[in-house]
Amino acid sequence: MRHIPCLLILIAVLFLFSGCAEKQVSFFSFEHDMEVWNVNGTDLELDDSTIYWTITRSQERAKDGNTSVKFALDNLNDAGKIWMERPFIVESNHTYRVTVEYAFASADFGNFNLFKIITGVQQNPPQTGDDLVDIYNNNKDHTGNGDSSDLGYKWLNKKYEFTTQSGEDGRLYVVIGIWGTWETYRTYYFDSVRVTLT
Repeated sequence: MRHIPCLLILIAVLFLFSGCAEKQVSFFSFEHDMEVWNVNGTDLELDDSTIYWTITRSQERAKDGNTSVKFALDNLNDAGKIWMERPFIVESNHTYRVTVEYAFASADFGNFNLFKIITGVQQNPPQTGDDLVDIYNNNKDHTGNGDSSDLGYKWLNKKYEFTTQSGEDGRLYVVIGIWGTWETYRTYYFDSVRVTLT
């Protein structure tokens, strides 16, 4: 009989712990719309004009279904950064483990003149290039598809894990994008985005 209170305490602790470890899993295939992902860009000026860039749904190629999100950047100023971002509602002032996974199609081959991939999580949506530095430094990935010669687009599976703190407003922003590092026009495709918050 003495063991019953201890058993009840153990059950209560396990219940509380399991409640803290609940997962929020979201999947995005972009078949009908952008699914609350907003697009943005920075460092896109060249002389008195803006270099061409766009982030739109496309049926040119897809990993899941018929549609993906196409990123196009004419990086004439050697500095353009474009991305999509989405807020996720979480508990305020909590630490979260966030996993971001997606399919990424790139025609970039070899080891030179590759763009950077931007993937990260933060309390506020980025506004400037400085806001993206920490995001890039947390994953340090590039757009190369692993081929040594030009064989066209290849789908790659990308996965990144982060630990971050939510703020007072109970939001975390997932950011996925491209950082131009060479003066050329490039296009990429993102699909099958899965975000897991624990």
